[in-house]
Amino acid sequence: MTKDKTSCLHPIDWRYGSEEMRQLFSREKRLELLLKVEAAIAYAHAIVGDIPKKAAEEIEKKASTKFVTLERVAEIEREISHDIASVVRAFAEQVGEFGAYIHLGATS
Repeated sequence: MTKDKTSCLHPIDWRYGSEEMRQLFSREKRLELLLKVEAAIAYAHAIVGDIPKKAAEEIEKKASTKFVTLERVAEIEREISHDIASVVRAFAEQVGEFGAYIHLGATS
């Protein structure tokens, strides 16, 4: 039997959760929020001069599931088995030269 975390059931998924709750706790919403946090971290670093303002702007622009997809994050996570590091890598791919500033000073 394979232990696939993505196949686990949770009561909010079927019995006790409203559609609104399911959307709030969806994988896509979680990813959106993680991306916003990473953008906020970059913005804070730009304010104090740790990173270029242009980097924070590009990071903020790409802090969306239109650019950083659940599929890509899942693909990376299968390789490295770390949820946050997977988001960081997938996000870094989207911002090119500014990828080194993603998750700067943060811990997971």
